[in-house]
This record gives sequence, C-alpha cells and structure tokens, in this order.
Amino acid sequence: MGQTHSSKQRPQTSAEELSHYLAERFADQSFNGVELYSFKDNFRTLADVHKSGAGRGGLLYWSEDTLAKFLAIPDCLEVGPILFRSVSYIGAFPFPSLAPAVLDFEALVKVVVILTGRYKSVIRRRRPDSLRLLFRSLAVYDRGIQHEGEGGGRVGEGKGKTIDVSVSLGDGGDEGDEGDEGDEGDGTGEEDEDDLSLAALDALDAIEVFGHSERLNIHRARIPLDILKKLTAFLLVIAPLEPNQSIAEFADRLTPEALVGVRGAAECILRGFRCEDEKGMLYRDFKLSIKRALPYMFTPLKPLFEHLLFSKKVDMSIATPSNNPEPSMPLLPIEGQIMDLNLLSQLSFFIPGTHLWRRLRPLYVGSEAGFSMGSFETKVLKWSAPTILLVSGTRLPFPAETHAQRAFLDRIPSKKYSQSSGNQCTGRLVFRASRSSTEYAYFNKDDGVGFGSPIQKLKNHYHHRGQSYLNLGSVSLTFDHSLEYGVFQNTGDGGTYHSGREADYYSRDVFEIEEIEVWGCGGNSEAEA
Repeated sequence: MGQTHSSKQRPQTSAEELSHYLAERFADQSFNGVELYSFKDNFRTLADVHKSGAGRGGLLYWSEDTLAKFLAIPDCLEVGPILFRSVSYIGAFPFPSLAPAVLDFEALVKVVVILTGRYKSVIRRRRPDSLRLLFRSLAVYDRGIQHEGEGGGRVGEGKGKTIDVSVSLGDGGDEGDEGDEGDEGDGTGEEDEDDLSLAALDALDAIEVFGHSERLNIHRARIPLDILKKLTAFLLVIAPLEPNQSIAEFADRLTPEALVGVRGAAECILRGFRCEDEKGMLYRDFKLSIKRALPYMFTPLKPLFEHLLFSKKVDMSIATPSNNPEPSMPLLPIEGQIMDLNLLSQLSFFIPGTHLWRRLRPLYVGSEAGFSMGSFETKVLKWSAPTILLVSGTRLPFPAETHAQRAFLDRIPSKKYSQSSGNQCTGRLVFRASRSSTEYAYFNKDDGVGFGSPIQKLKNHYHHRGQSYLNLGSVSLTFDHSLEYGVFQNTGDGGTYHSGREADYYSRDVFEIEEIEVWGCGGNSEAEA
C-alpha cells in the first residue's frame, strides 16, 4: 500500500522535439506568406543532400560554402568561416548542448529569426536579449587555461588546445563578475543568464527541460580579438546594407587600398572596447561595450540575413518598398578630410543609420571656409536640425614650443592628468548626457566653442593667484576663440556628460587643431528651412 505511482505523468519531451516545435512557431509567426515561400525556395534550390541511410532520401542542408555564396560574403575579409561557425551555434537554439547544428531548414529558420530580431513575435518575455547568444556563438574556450593556470600570450598559443565553445559548452557566469553594473540593467550576473533560451522554452511551456547540461560555466570563454576585428571590419563595410541589396554593390570598399581604411576603423573601434584580457574579449566586457557605446554595431546582420526572405521567383518590390526614399543619392555626398564612409559606418554603430545614410551634408569645413568664429557662425548656426562636429589635431608638446602654445597651456588648470595614448583602451567611445548639468554646448565669439563646459566668460573662469583659467567640465571638449587649440578632458562623473564607471583613469588631451568639420543631419526640407 502507498507504493503506487501515477500512470498519467506528463511525458518528457526531448530537446530535439522542442527544437522542432520552436522552429515551427518561428516560421509561422515571424514570416508572412510570401517571405516563407521565398525562404523555402531559396533553401531547397541551393541545399545539399546528406544521405542519412534511413531510406528517406537524405537530409537537406546548407554548407559553409553555400551560405557564403548566397550572402555574397567577400573572401578578402576572411569572415565567412566566422559567420558559419556562429550560425551553426545559433541553429541549435535553445539548446547549446546540440551545437554545432547542421544547417537544415529548421536550424536556418532559427538563425534568421534571431539575427533579424523577429523572435520577439514568439518570445514575449520582458526584454528578451540575443546579445549573450551572439557572444556564445563567437567565443572560443581554451582548456589549457583552465587546467594549467593563466599565462601570457595570445589566444590559441601555448600548451592549451583552443576549441570552439559551441561544440561542448553552454553558458554561465563570468570570472570575477560581481554584477557591479546591475543597477543599470545591463549587468552580467546570474539574473539574466541564458535569458533568451529560457524565454523561448517558457513560450513552449517547457522551461523545466533546460537542465544543468545547458548551463555549463564558461566564465573563461572569450572572443579572440582577431575574430572580433575581422567581424567588425565586415560590419563596417555592410553597415548601410538594405534587405534586398547585394554586398557586391560595396565593391569599391573592398579593394586592397580601401581595406586599409576599413581595417584601420575596425582597429579604432576595438581600442574603444573595454578589454581587460589580452587573450580575448570576456562576456562582461563585451556586453558593457556594446550596450553603452555600440548599441547598433550588429544591426547590419538584420538586412544581411533577410536576404533569405527574397526569392528571384517573387517580385517583392510592391510588397516591400525600399526604406530609402532617394535610392540614387550617394551614401555620403562628398568626403571631407575627416568624414569618410568608414567613419560614417563607425558613427552608425551608436547613431541609427537612418539618421546618417544619405542624410548628411557639409556645413562648415575649417580648411576651406577659414578657422574663424564668424565663418563658423555663418555656416552652422542657421541649420536648425541636428549636427555632427568632427575635429582632428596634434597633441601639444610639453614643454610648449611656441608662444601661442604656451599661452593656451597657461589657461588650463594645472591638475595632473595622464595624457591619453593613441593605443590605450579607454572602454568608452560615447559619453552620454547626464541631468546634473545642462551645459551641453555653447558658442561664444569671444571665447570659442565648448561641449560640457560653461560659457567661457570672464566670470566663469577659474582664478588662482591672479591667473585666469578655462572653466573645464569634468567630461568636456573646448576650443579657443581662434579655433586654433582645443582641450578634451575626462576627470570622472559629476558634469554634463557621464564619464563611464569603467574608466579607471582620468585623462586630458591638449591639441593644436588641424581640421574642423560640421555636418548637418537632414534632408531637403531641413536644408530649405
């Protein structure tokens, strides 16, 4: 008595079955009829057949070569294998233990839905985020580090064997991660672990299936910097890509000469990442950098993978008109000494591309219009829409070499701050506005142009022992009235712009201005106004 068991227990659903159900849900709820038809047509037309031996005729799947050719991935960027490994991992979603997945139709459906953000039509849990999944798909894991201790060298060097984390490992916390950024909602603590996978299973009422094998700790997982650099260069090239636009249209950015600039811009972006480990990018650092400074960096993957939703057998021009109202216009009307397509692509990583592509026009170029406040005022202040100001220059030597240099340096408070170096990793490309001050920008003919500092009127100058100093904000960029010299400093929070808590040093750059460009953001209506 008392030893009987219920015979009506809920049958255990396998991971493979749940993965199948999820792919069906994604296909039904994320695509319209024409898109799904086009997707199936593209897949079946190009698929290889793997003989399963089960007497069914074989499994249809896409190989690495098929994916690269369909998406027109350029060989010169060496990013094809990186993308294929990434999608092979994502294709196993929501079960890391099933990775790498064969890219059959269901796996490819999940890849497209996740990388285009369409998963939100199925996964409605609060703030579902695919960033962790993307990191896992790019990361590698060095077993030698775990068993033999930490050591110097680059990723993959030494005695340890570097393997693809997607083969055998799930996700987990990060070494030394205390969730110190949690108060801003983008921490890396346990509260958001495997958020998207859990949310997907929750949508299937099968959250209990996500067991320990899917939560293996990979706090030593890293994205090798070489992989991240190649991927960043690729994303810079395709930043203005539209859903049905071929990458071949950007051929002029893929010449050997042009690639020097593309890779230079990628290197610049990598230097802006918070990176505490020379072996590669930890998830904690990756997430902080993307969330705070590069929120649109991976946006180009959306139109790239939406290519699968366009079939040559279907005329999509009526159903899906171009987002670009003036397709004949160039992405940038003219290049400046500072602004070019590489820099514009870089800006699109933290400013939505819809505000930039075919929306910029030069208002003021110092080397052409003259470095004077009057010329600046005439060219810029009548533009009533947003603007982008760019400045380039050379750091002043210390001690100063000329009287003019010495006179400007004498106006700067003499607190000791480190001079930034060109290769220093600052962890900050973007300084966001705070609410502690409203001194966002000023223009004053007698004192110059500034951002983050009060207007440099005499009453606002800092006086010490009879010397009048510039009143510089904690995070500020200030030009003198001659537009000859400038100073940027970051001395911590407390001013108009946040410095970022990840910055562990204060810096100041005093420089001689070589070029200033101001670009207006807007179309014909803004120009007419």
